[in-house]
Amino acid sequence: MQSRTCNASSSGVSTTPRAICLRTFKLTIASRCQNLSSSRTHAVMKNAEDVMNIACNWIQLDPDEETKLQVSHLVENGDIQTLHELLGQRLEFGTAGLRGKMGPGYNRMNTLVVMQTAQGLFRYLQQEVPELLSIGGIVVGHDARHGSLSFARITAQVFMSKGIKVHLFPKVVPTPFVTAGVAVHNAAAGVMVTASHNPKEYNGYKVYWGNGCQIIPPHDEGIASAILQELQPWTNVAVPDDWDQIVKSPLLLDPTEIVAEEYYRRLKNLCYRGETLNASASPIVYTPLHGVGATYVKRAFQVMGLPTPLLVESQEQPDPDFPTVDFPNPEEGKGTWQQAFEKGERTSSMLLLANDPDADRLAAAERCTSSPLSGSCGSWRTFTGNEIGILLADWIWQNEVSQSQPDAAKKSRYAMLSSAVSSQMLSALAAAEGLHWEETLTGFKWLGNRALDLECSGKQVLFAFEEAIGFMLGAMFKDKDGVAAAAVFAELAASLYAEGKTVASHLVDLSQRYGSFVYRASYFIADQPSKSKAVFEHLRGTIGQYPKAVGGVPVLSVRDMGMGIDTQQPDGIPVLPWREGDMMLTFRLEGGACITLRASGTEPKLKYYLEVSGSDVEALKSTADLLEQAVADEIIQYKERGLTRPPEC
Repeated sequence: MQSRTCNASSSGVSTTPRAICLRTFKLTIASRCQNLSSSRTHAVMKNAEDVMNIACNWIQLDPDEETKLQVSHLVENGDIQTLHELLGQRLEFGTAGLRGKMGPGYNRMNTLVVMQTAQGLFRYLQQEVPELLSIGGIVVGHDARHGSLSFARITAQVFMSKGIKVHLFPKVVPTPFVTAGVAVHNAAAGVMVTASHNPKEYNGYKVYWGNGCQIIPPHDEGIASAILQELQPWTNVAVPDDWDQIVKSPLLLDPTEIVAEEYYRRLKNLCYRGETLNASASPIVYTPLHGVGATYVKRAFQVMGLPTPLLVESQEQPDPDFPTVDFPNPEEGKGTWQQAFEKGERTSSMLLLANDPDADRLAAAERCTSSPLSGSCGSWRTFTGNEIGILLADWIWQNEVSQSQPDAAKKSRYAMLSSAVSSQMLSALAAAEGLHWEETLTGFKWLGNRALDLECSGKQVLFAFEEAIGFMLGAMFKDKDGVAAAAVFAELAASLYAEGKTVASHLVDLSQRYGSFVYRASYFIADQPSKSKAVFEHLRGTIGQYPKAVGGVPVLSVRDMGMGIDTQQPDGIPVLPWREGDMMLTFRLEGGACITLRASGTEPKLKYYLEVSGSDVEALKSTADLLEQAVADEIIQYKERGLTRPPEC
């Protein structure tokens, strides 16, 4: 591939030698630094030259003429600040793979970064699982975001160039289909090109291991290292100009039919009562939020014997610009729900369901009734991830009991899981019912892998969830799945409606059975990682000298996942895997309250999670109010540390 250099003209990128480009750039910087001291000028020159070298290297490597030209224009204009932002660091490859804004440079999602990532992934798989890679190949899927199809095809080409077969979904699919594809085809790995619920400017690259779970250490570090060894684009990989010719390769396979058949076969096993329910009296409204879910959710309802959901027409088709919502996240307030609310009003629906754009998460809302059990609220009541989680867990368990009638010994072989920042109500359910329960670190990379470990030890995992509206149904695959969860939740709701109940009133019943849990979760915006880090450094102080109380409530124990400390454990070490420097800290308080702080790995947020439990709901709410204020003012001290509250929904 012919390399090009830095200068740009109206006719395109010129072929000025790189040395001339560098000299010209140095002169430009020097002229802008005339008013600085000689030592300051030298420092600026050195930094500018470093940025220039990186920019010229990018232009030589980048196979995409559009992003190549964008960087060339920045070089020509001497825009050091923008060049540094785009090229000064790489998008970090971690347990979530890659996620970042679209654009040129190593710190953005683009053709070159994806090509380098795919090359590194191939090398790592070749090193770790060569036989499985040779036999099973990889599975690649994509959502409808800008660049997703191109990135999926680039990944396919990288692997095909080494003689590896690629099961590439030719059309948009929900993320759960990639998980399913890895399992169905016994593939070495899977790749899903998606940024999930992030804004339209973002895209991402999520990697699954051959066990069908999201990657965890040490694979993330191994792949990241391999990427850095494969930065030069392979000469036999070109950005496809004529995909119609490439699809004729015997190495390129379409997994859609066989994966869909197995996926919906498994879902059918979760149909407990759908075909006997007359749910037509209460139509269900569904929105994919301009994502990929509509086709797959409609088929899921059909498999479950439920009436086809009523779709929010303006949000039905995949659209990478998400024109009707500011933020395509069904957790983020009424604005995201507004069109579904309006559709629900027009159709007299009781239940609204929503997926995020890649359909791996589920949100739900119910029309409020005059029943005192529903409480006082507006027209619609949205459910939290914790509430949906306990509803699904109870539904699956009660139907399992009805079908299998397990004795006490068999009950202990059933397992459920939740993340460390999710409600402890699932733990209470498991204890009351005699089930095995465990918590994991946040993210389905941990929930899925632990579920697989438990199954290998003889347990039957029925369910796993995290509070961020992610749900794994044990009969499906080892990742969160918004499509299957939507169909199962719809059957659950239809069953309750047939009995004259509501979902909200059933939650009250579950609280009476397993205890009341008042949960609060939100975040503060930390526009610089150093701001979150400063909070944790302050709280840690000298090792072991953590706050003794929060809001006047004594701290009984502390778990610090970045220091490897858990004062509740006999040996003082956390049971969960910890890593030095991780920003996750839990305070367990007198009276059973629990507070966790965690810095997001994918967003500029410092999150907090707070829960109190007991029997007196009003007293619990008062305690939660007190502790939530103390988290802001005493623990995080957000005003003093330059953090801000999120905008009002």
